[in-house]
Amino acid sequence: MPSSIVETPWGRLQGSSSQGVTRFLGIPYAAAPTGALRLRSPRPPVPWPGLREALRPGPASLQTLKGHQTWLNDACPDQSEDCLFLNVWTPDLHARLPVLVWVHGGQTRNGHGAGAAFDGSTLAREQRLVVVTLNYRLGALGGLAHPALQDEASGHCANWGLQDKLAALDWVQRSIAAFGGDPGQVTLAGQSSGAANAALIAGHGLAAGSYHRLVLQSPPLFRPPLFVELDAAAQYTEFLARQLDRTVPQLREMDGRALQQAEQALAASPELAAIMGRPRTAPVCDGRLLRAWSYDTPPAPCPTLLGWTRDEADFWFDLRDGEGREIAPLQPPRTVEAFAERAAALARLHHAFDTGPDIAALTAAYEAARDPARAWSALYTDLVFRAPIVHFAARQARAGHGTYAYEFAQPVAAPGRGSPHASDVPFVFGTTGHAHFAGKLEASDDVRTLSQAMRAAWGSFARDGVPSTPSPWPAFDTRQPRAMQFAAPAPRAMPLHRPDRLALWAGYAS
Repeated sequence: MPSSIVETPWGRLQGSSSQGVTRFLGIPYAAAPTGALRLRSPRPPVPWPGLREALRPGPASLQTLKGHQTWLNDACPDQSEDCLFLNVWTPDLHARLPVLVWVHGGQTRNGHGAGAAFDGSTLAREQRLVVVTLNYRLGALGGLAHPALQDEASGHCANWGLQDKLAALDWVQRSIAAFGGDPGQVTLAGQSSGAANAALIAGHGLAAGSYHRLVLQSPPLFRPPLFVELDAAAQYTEFLARQLDRTVPQLREMDGRALQQAEQALAASPELAAIMGRPRTAPVCDGRLLRAWSYDTPPAPCPTLLGWTRDEADFWFDLRDGEGREIAPLQPPRTVEAFAERAAALARLHHAFDTGPDIAALTAAYEAARDPARAWSALYTDLVFRAPIVHFAARQARAGHGTYAYEFAQPVAAPGRGSPHASDVPFVFGTTGHAHFAGKLEASDDVRTLSQAMRAAWGSFARDGVPSTPSPWPAFDTRQPRAMQFAAPAPRAMPLHRPDRLALWAGYAS
């Protein structure tokens, strides 16, 4: 049997091999969630006869942030309701290697597992890992929730997209040994909303035993919680049904593209609603799969590597609509007055203060008079990402789990931008040289060396739960918190930047 053929519980797969890696792309990990399975829990894959080619990625889920262009995301022309596919890269089909399962971000409304940044070839070959990336249902198809949508087979009425991720983890447990992976050494990793979903999975004990380490890159662990209450989600579902002149159960009978278009039409400002607020198709607190989130309960008894980029908010400054135009509400403030107004609105939105934000203190701490735009970027980064992530790391560390924090501080090539949200991803995967990033990331020895250091750190963490770096990476210590700063010429452990600013959000994060 050729080395690029594997046998899974559902049939044989033909992959392709080159440069020391065998790739299997577009593998169905669940049945197509269409027709009678629309807005239901994922079902096992349908077995196929003979040999199935796994040479091209499967279609992405229908994207519901219409026309968004970012420097990270490449074009996604192939979209379908039939989207539950994953991809596997392996350096050795006959070994028993650690596995890294990657959950892409995109606000649970856009993105896919076969993006330019997520090619697992280099990481698999160099670090001797089996790398898995996946698609899952997005937007309305992954998140509509209502008691009238209860799936008789599973008992669930919500969280279809989150359940897709659980189905993918189950597929890994059942199948990854055929690809040279060890089901007893699985690292669950993700970025942005993908990382937040991984935190939810861990925090609620879902898929227990199917992952053994966590990597959380820029998870937005802010308040309000990572998910919405069932009542609010049900109201949104009812409103969508009324706009379509349907009952809630009849939504299952509608073509997925009709639901996609209706969801896009509903939001007067989908960009602002998704980024500054809580999309109503986010994970739902249904009382069955997800309970009320507790910031004081350790997420899982496993080693955790987590961190943020230095200038997370800069990502949204460069967001463009379908015509390549700036999205005005996402542009940074240009005056101190505008900074104060935006800071107050953001703090209220996330319930950051019990008695209202001290805008004077925020304006002074973030030096808004000097540069309102940079002050806004720093405040948004701290409120939505850095402060909650540091609190999360502290809880993990106090519980005795090996916890390692990092800050990615390598600037991108775009002038006036620092290290935006998602800029660490191609460094971890070793895809900085991909054509998609030409002109966005410098093609320099420093960039290549930094990427190699990050791959080595993530690879060693996936192997034994301890990241290896040229200089020692200390475990997170609440008495003297430090984070590994990844920036050229070499990573180094540093005290947390501007602890006075973090102190402003201490009550919010806890």
